[in-house]
Amino acid sequence: MKTIVWDIDDVLNDLTRIWLEKGWRPGQPGCLLHYDNLTENPPHRLLGVEKAEYLRSLDRFRLSADADGMTPDADVINWFQSYGVRFRHVALTARPRQTVSPAIAWVLRHFGEWFQTFSFVPAERPGEPPGHPDVRKADFLSWLGKTDYFIDDSAANIDDAKKLGIQTFMVAQPWNAGGMTLPDILKLLAP
Repeated sequence: MKTIVWDIDDVLNDLTRIWLEKGWRPGQPGCLLHYDNLTENPPHRLLGVEKAEYLRSLDRFRLSADADGMTPDADVINWFQSYGVRFRHVALTARPRQTVSPAIAWVLRHFGEWFQTFSFVPAERPGEPPGHPDVRKADFLSWLGKTDYFIDDSAANIDDAKKLGIQTFMVAQPWNAGGMTLPDILKLLAP
């Protein structure tokens, strides 16, 4: 049975789009930036703020009811209902520790029938304790050693996974180049 490792934010959910609409723009009435204009991730330079301010806003949103209420794309749910049992699924995210529990709950609520494994690479934040063996997602993938497919929205993560010999799929987002739409990726993964 083949194993798919899935990124969560901006792959299984629409975190950045919903954060921009519900977490950032309401408090920034002068912000005219639209999701399709987020050609960098992190987008703090485009927003005209320090990276720390952007991260505080994003992390607050990750703990919010709006983030908890995100719904997965119907195409993704349909694919899992049709083909999910044919693969092993691992969720892999990069988040600060205090925002991991809501992500686990979200994945289990929407995809719990298919995911038995959830891991994270701690995102650096002031005050976060050091000492985790995985600094990058590639560190976890290397340790796991059983990944057939890796799906993410970060070009750096995709490049790292390719170096490990993993077949990768980059989900198209405004901040990456050469990605595929999630429905197109799911068609390729349909046995």
